[in-house]
Amino acid sequence: MSHAAPPPSRSGGTGSLRLRHNRWRGLTVALAGGALLLVTGSWWATHPADLPVRDGHVTAVTTPGRPVYIGVYSGAADGRLLRLGGVHVRTDATVPVEVEPLLCRGGSVSVTADAAVFCREVVAPDGQQLGPEDSLVLRVTGDEAGAAFIGRVSVAYRSGLRVGTSPAGTSAVVAIVPPTAS
Repeated sequence: MSHAAPPPSRSGGTGSLRLRHNRWRGLTVALAGGALLLVTGSWWATHPADLPVRDGHVTAVTTPGRPVYIGVYSGAADGRLLRLGGVHVRTDATVPVEVEPLLCRGGSVSVTADAAVFCREVVAPDGQQLGPEDSLVLRVTGDEAGAAFIGRVSVAYRSGLRVGTSPAGTSAVVAIVPPTAS
């Protein structure tokens, strides 16, 4: 019995199994994996947990020309240290009103005619840090009798490496009534 040699392959070799590596396929897989990692990281960085909101609203009453301060968000509700990029307010009113967001450092306000009594410091919020002991306050002033509905504030912020914009706190209703005669 004789053993015959294996037939020669077309390439002239002896028929060994050899896998050819495709350089382009490896590069494509690496690029796709890198792109997926980049998209996932970008999504994570721009989608921090939303800030807490409350149902209902705060009600305040003032007279024309006299500001009223309304607390709409407390940092204690969230516990994170936030770097504020901006606080935006949407207002619907029957008369012209001025609504200014403020940062109350070291305190909180419900409704008052003077926030300085309840806050260690009252400052513009842009570029400031809001911690658990701080709160956001709106100063509302109108020169004539009317009413205003102020929606929840929208806060642009940075929390660690993450950046986001979220509604926060509660809405407010302000009545501006003429002073009563004494």
